[in-house]
Formats: sequence, C-alpha cells, structure tokens
Amino acid sequence: MASALALSACSGGGPTQTVGTCEGGSGKETAGENLLKNPGFENGTDPWITLEPASGFVVSWEQAHSGASSALLKMRDPAGASGAKVYYLVQEMNPAQFPDVLEGYYCVENWNKGTIRQYLQFVVIAIGPDNFPTTAANFQLRYILAGIDSPPFPINNARFIFITKEEPATGNWVHFSANIKEDFERLWGAAPAGYEKLRLLFEVRWDGKAAGDGAPEADVYYDDLYTGLPVGEDP
Repeated sequence: MASALALSACSGGGPTQTVGTCEGGSGKETAGENLLKNPGFENGTDPWITLEPASGFVVSWEQAHSGASSALLKMRDPAGASGAKVYYLVQEMNPAQFPDVLEGYYCVENWNKGTIRQYLQFVVIAIGPDNFPTTAANFQLRYILAGIDSPPFPINNARFIFITKEEPATGNWVHFSANIKEDFERLWGAAPAGYEKLRLLFEVRWDGKAAGDGAPEADVYYDDLYTGLPVGEDP
C-alpha cells in the first residue's frame, strides 16, 4: 500500500509571502502504543533534541493541534545566505520491531519562499541495520510534505517520497500519514531489522540557495506526532 495523506485545503504558490493563524485543531484519534515520547510537547522539549542548536525548535504555547503546546520551527535567513540550512527536531529510539506507520500534524503560519528549494519534510533513518548492505552507515526515507516538486539533491542512501508537490497552505493544521514499513519494503527491499537505532526528524529547510535569492522565512508548527502500529490495531 502506498503512503497516504489526509490533507486540509492546499494551494499552489510562488515566491511570495503568506501568513495565517493556525486553525482547525481538534482532538486526536486514539492509536496504538506511541513509540514517540512527549508527542504533543506538553512536557517541554525532552526527549526531543536538535543536533544543531542554532537551527533548533522551541515549545510554543501559542498554537496547538490538541492540548496546549506544539513544536515551533522558526526560519529567518538573509537573502545573502547560500548553500543549505535545516531547521528541525529529532527523536531517537530503538524499538524491538520496526514501526508500521508515522503520522502527525503540521501548520504553516508564515511562509516566504526565499529560494526554489524551500520545503517541509520528515525523515526516517535506520542506523546500522544488519539486514541491509554495508555500503552505507544508514538508510533513509525522506517524505516531502510540501514546497518542491522534484528531489532537491541526489543522495545514494535515501529515497524521496512526495506526500504533495504543492506549496504549503497557511493557517490550517494538516494531517500527514505514511506506512513507513511498507515504504521501506517497497523502496529498499525490506523493513530494517537489527538496527542500532532509528532517528526521526521533522523539518523545514532550504537547499541549493544562491546568495542574492530571496530571504527564506517560515513559522512551522508540528504536533501530535505518532509512530507505531496503525490506528485501531493492537499489539
């Protein structure tokens, strides 16, 4: 089964700024045991981390899909910036079995597309699986949530999956869902096993920017994140 997405209204766009207050939050559907800890950021930041503090996240009490808080990624970069930059939050785990699904919600409150390859994605990384070739230290699935319509760069140990190729809409909570186990089986030939750990990242980023492009700017919230069995299934 291919990855699925339940999506609020989304429209195309160009390098112009759009702003909207996040709306449409509601109660979250009960799923199986969530392998992610503190998935709604109600207990602060732990155990979520950022590998580069300068491009990290903060817990926001201004917007939430449910509860009172969410994770905010606040992108502010000058027109003279070049290369690539990632704003993201990370959680690592070592479950006995590879999870079936990953899902959650995001809301874009502010979006100024300062360069062509400015986009949202989440990434699933299996580090050191013993049932994969030893040609790489990790194997990845990179899910494009919005903002670009083609892979942003070549990478041998990753596969890109497009949830949508549209620009992100602003002002709505958007639900995303992917069967990460089936996608690994389909694109890599097997679900990872015997791994050292799994790393899950939720991002807003830009790549391949030339100095003199526009000034990338975004306010992106993530909330009610989940990975484990599909909704409604018991262990």
